[in-house]
Amino acid sequence: MNHYELIFAIYVFIVYWFTVAVLDKIGFLKRHNISAYGPVLLIRTVRGLGLLERLSRRKRFWRAYADFGTVMMVIAMCFMFSLLIYSAYGMFMVKPEPTELHEPRNWLLIPGLNRFIPMCAWIGFLVAMIVHEFSHGILSVVERIKVKSMGLMVMVIPIGAFTEPDEEQLFGKRKRELHDGDKKVASARARGRVLSAGVTSNFAVSIVAFLLFFAILFSIQPASDDVLYVHSVVNNSSAARYGIERHSFITAIDGEAATGVDELNDKLMAGTPVSLTVVDGDGEKRVITVQGNRQGGVTVVLVEEARPAAEAGIRAGMTIMRMDNCSIRDYEDFRDFMNLTVPGEVVRVHTNSGVFDVKLAQSPYHEGRGYLGIGVANCVMGMVIAKFSASSYLEYLRSLPRMFLSPGGWLLLMVLPILPLSGGGFSTFNPMLSHLYTSGSLFGSSIFTIADILFWVGWINFYVGLFNSLPMYPLDGYHVFKELIRSVLRLGIKDEPKKEAILRIIVVSTAVIVLIAILFTMIAPFAFKLFV
Repeated sequence: MNHYELIFAIYVFIVYWFTVAVLDKIGFLKRHNISAYGPVLLIRTVRGLGLLERLSRRKRFWRAYADFGTVMMVIAMCFMFSLLIYSAYGMFMVKPEPTELHEPRNWLLIPGLNRFIPMCAWIGFLVAMIVHEFSHGILSVVERIKVKSMGLMVMVIPIGAFTEPDEEQLFGKRKRELHDGDKKVASARARGRVLSAGVTSNFAVSIVAFLLFFAILFSIQPASDDVLYVHSVVNNSSAARYGIERHSFITAIDGEAATGVDELNDKLMAGTPVSLTVVDGDGEKRVITVQGNRQGGVTVVLVEEARPAAEAGIRAGMTIMRMDNCSIRDYEDFRDFMNLTVPGEVVRVHTNSGVFDVKLAQSPYHEGRGYLGIGVANCVMGMVIAKFSASSYLEYLRSLPRMFLSPGGWLLLMVLPILPLSGGGFSTFNPMLSHLYTSGSLFGSSIFTIADILFWVGWINFYVGLFNSLPMYPLDGYHVFKELIRSVLRLGIKDEPKKEAILRIIVVSTAVIVLIAILFTMIAPFAFKLFV
């Protein structure tokens, strides 16, 4: 989101909030059964309650379904709590620099706003909301708890859904015999079923969507084997001037399949024009003719702080042409030179921006070897590129289901959309990856769109289920955790007030720990950058 888009979004939000305030003031919202909590609207309806009655007829099935789901929810709760604590601890120990992942817009699971979640994920978001809240409603009816209404939470766009059961029946403490017309207070087990039903259904939908997604993977085949993947492009480099962007593919060099970095560097340093076929992140396929460079050199991509190169004045974007009396034409020359250096040696580095004398440090990776503290591009155009095998990547995606049977697999699935392609990430086939594959299915190229939608339906439901399992108010996991602790305390404490006091301390303390861990992982990288 650029500066102008951000300003426009702020104006839209201000106009929306002002409109909500006016409609609330004149009573329009109340007349239409809408409640306003600041900019958040709760739009209620009783439509759909009849459907809940029809869906809830198989009570034995739904109770068994929810009982199994409660077990799954407890497992997910333990996983997420452990993950949060470990993440916060790791953040404190490592003190990472803030990245795109830590940007505030990426804290929210909103497609289009979160840069890692494409617009096609809205389908998954809507499916997750509907199945989650409908499941709460169905189990409420099964347990004979009145459902007052259903509805949407809106803040400019839909941000959630809700089912509104009778809270006195669901959470009340008074016990009465059930007679016709009487208001029943739910038992602990019934309450657990109702509260865990939403998460259970999110996990169920996720499993079905992923099964279909992975089935589709066996209907597609690579159109070409190897291409070059552009990890990064140095600002003001020749690659940047030709419009080559990071996270794009170079599929052909002079009309031939792109087989490797060395081949590209050899052609470029021949000094003649080279034709590159490039597929960018928007799926646009272009043929770019670039001028070769006989002189060569390696471009500095990054410079580590407080390391020899930084202290000598070398900066990212500079091109190293010579080191001592050795000409540096490409990455191999640079690597070979550094392999022969030792700690404490003073090296004269000739760049396009001047000459620098650098006293090398001890390499943290190789004992007895010198270290500059820089990262350089392996392509003479100022790019970091690597070979990408379409067939190997497809086989990797097909093998993922075997990993999801372990906690490590759950973690991989959570971070899959934010990992780079070279690191085993996956977000969508469209618009870029679809250029590398063909499909023999009846759906033709539309199979890639179907696969993208299924992946995001599965991923959003999986993530929503895990997040809602956290023991933090007002999430479902908070109430389920409270019921579990109450059941444990009931075994050893007979004094009701004492039991409730201890219960409150445990539940509130846990919720506060979870909240602090979440906030810490969000803001810690920025805080470390400012104060450490």
